[in-house]
Amino acid sequence: MIAQLILSALLFGILLYARITYRQAPAVGLLSMLVAFAGLDFVWFPSHATALAALAGIGRGVDLILYIWVTISLIVLLNLHLRLRAQMELITTLARTIAVANALGSRRSPSQ
Repeated sequence: MIAQLILSALLFGILLYARITYRQAPAVGLLSMLVAFAGLDFVWFPSHATALAALAGIGRGVDLILYIWVTISLIVLLNLHLRLRAQMELITTLARTIAVANALGSRRSPSQ
């Protein structure tokens, strides 16, 4: 019972976050809400997770939840990696542009 209460509190925190995020990124907010509601359903009715796992051909509901968690985590990790890489390329481009602009600017200024 204590674990259910703790997990429910965490999932309600995710719902609050999803509500706040919905204005900035509707897809992320909506997906977060759906996952949080599904999580609350699985926490309070574990038989639903077991039934869904049986439909997917997996033995236990907790295994299904673990497989889904790993998959979502890998997708998020890949997404963060790609965004970080794009930002690093942008920073490199900006640094090169500034370096070239400074080099051209120092050429144009009269020698002292």
